Amino acid sequence: MIVPLGLLLILAQLLFQIESTEICSKSELHALILARGGSKGIKYKNLVEIAGLSLLARTIIKIQNSACFDHIWVSTDDKRIATEAEKYGAIVHVRPPEFAMDDTSSLDAIKEFLDTHKAIHNFSLFQCTSVFLKEEYIKDAALAFKNHDCVFAAKRSHYLRWEYIDNLLVPVGFNSKARPRRQDWKGDIVETGMFYFSKRRLVENGVLQNDRCSIVEIDEQDGLEIDSPIDLTIARCIINNKT
Repeated sequence: MIVPLGLLLILAQLLFQIESTEICSKSELHALILARGGSKGIKYKNLVEIAGLSLLARTIIKIQNSACFDHIWVSTDDKRIATEAEKYGAIVHVRPPEFAMDDTSSLDAIKEFLDTHKAIHNFSLFQCTSVFLKEEYIKDAALAFKNHDCVFAAKRSHYLRWEYIDNLLVPVGFNSKARPRRQDWKGDIVETGMFYFSKRRLVENGVLQNDRCSIVEIDEQDGLEIDSPIDLTIARCIINNKT
């Protein structure tokens, strides 16, 4: 009798959950990658290859090389993504379809994962689309996480921002009569989405971050996220030129 792959994945997940509930400690750190199959901008974005490796494989390898995590998980609703994850040594969490919709937030998907794996208390969310993830960034974040509730990747932005208030266009954070020069200010801190180290108790309160956060400041050029075909073309050019 041939057992469907989906059933095998579910059985494996249940077995690992039972084992991990007994052996996981609150000091353990788990990596989590959310990789559903229904990406819109780029079809099967997580499996798109650059220089012979899928975005998912690249992310798993970088996480493994950092040696900062007890386990690496991939939460997915897709068999092809599950196969790729297992090929590179990650543990597959079978995500229910209702948590893999277009309007499902990352926080909801994380909560579903933690609800299933109740022994996990500390984790880091990684995005496959942040293709310039570096091991040093991960190590710096893991070190900072020992003394903070949350740590995330950020970069500096030196764009001058404006906003409308009561139909009046006003500058944000600077004086238009004394415009700052780039070399005279550190710039705004902007999330890159590359990773978020956080704790179960924060997610249970509906957040990933609180007022006890820290950041790992990444190089501006490493902040590229692959959300469109143009982003993918740029990333391929950069990486292919380095190899």
